[in-house]
Amino acid sequence: MTDAVSPTARRLSVPTKFFYGFGSVAFGVKDSGFSYFLLIFYNQVMGLPAQTVGLAIMVALFADAFLDPIVGQISDNSRSRWGRRHPFMYAAAIPVAVSYLLLWNPPRGLDHQGLFYYLIATAILIRSFITCYEIPSSALAAELTTEYDERTKLLSYRFLFGWIGGLIMYFAALKVFLKPDALHKVGQLNPLGYSHYGLASALLMLVAILISAAGTHSQIPYLREAPHRKLTLASWAARCWAPWRTPRSCGCWPAASAPPWPGAWCCRSRSI
Repeated sequence: MTDAVSPTARRLSVPTKFFYGFGSVAFGVKDSGFSYFLLIFYNQVMGLPAQTVGLAIMVALFADAFLDPIVGQISDNSRSRWGRRHPFMYAAAIPVAVSYLLLWNPPRGLDHQGLFYYLIATAILIRSFITCYEIPSSALAAELTTEYDERTKLLSYRFLFGWIGGLIMYFAALKVFLKPDALHKVGQLNPLGYSHYGLASALLMLVAILISAAGTHSQIPYLREAPHRKLTLASWAARCWAPWRTPRSCGCWPAASAPPWPGAWCCRSRSI
């Protein structure tokens, strides 16, 4: 990587803001599915008790809360010719899409216990991989420019596309994929519809992440390099644990699973 150019008070072009914000479509799609359809699918369609589905989602959320600061520390201290953010953004694209597709296509023949473990595993996977994109991507807002108004505009684009992504797939699910048929008078109980919804959502998430990463790739020379410091295992663990010892940060962890409200995005970025 070449020496970084100072990002001080840079004015960013509209395309750069667009590409930066567009990546949050993936997060919006994931959150829309978790918020509105996941419980219905595994409870009403797959037959898993509601409290069991809720427990699986809680376990995945708990695991995600610990993963966020770990990914943040790894990204903060990474060095490559593509900087410390973009390698994670590119690498997360395909795993995000595949894990989200798997979430909506559980194997046939699983009993309740098998389905419970499958839901935990796939929910943790999609949360983990979306974290590998979201944490480095969120950090870009502070690195692309130090200008207050420009950062505000960047986050505005991010919030907007998060909402757009979630709403598009929400309405697409209800109007296109989850339609009644001869065997399912209620569209939300059609298992084939969820399979198609998962595929469409996975493709949209894949495209959104790749477009955002490629669209901001030209900004890499302006991003900060990782500091030259030698981290021991103890110091690295202490840095990962630091957010849990800060009351303001700890209070923000539940927002990591919330729909893309502005507060949720801000709290996630504070863990980096």
